[in-house]
Amino acid sequence: MPDPKDLKLGDKVRFISRPDEWSQPDYCIDSDDIVFMDRLIVRGYPARVCRIDEHGNPWIQVRLKSDFEYEHDTWSIMESSGWIKVVPRKASK
Repeated sequence: MPDPKDLKLGDKVRFISRPDEWSQPDYCIDSDDIVFMDRLIVRGYPARVCRIDEHGNPWIQVRLKSDFEYEHDTWSIMESSGWIKVVPRKASK
């Protein structure tokens, strides 16, 4: 599994499922976080790492449409599952 701390500023990630860590019995997750993650998964396109905090954790900032309005949210990627790093396509000549 990928280590989120290997991500760098500007890298893109796509969320593909809820993190496996969330299903562990001792892991506590807020219901709003579950809804947010489900929206990122359905959204289907990647988010760019916009900052790295003082602990080395990557953060994304996303804009999600909700009831004809846009919401701006940030998220720290701490789990090593549920996302993939998007590899840029090579430019064709």
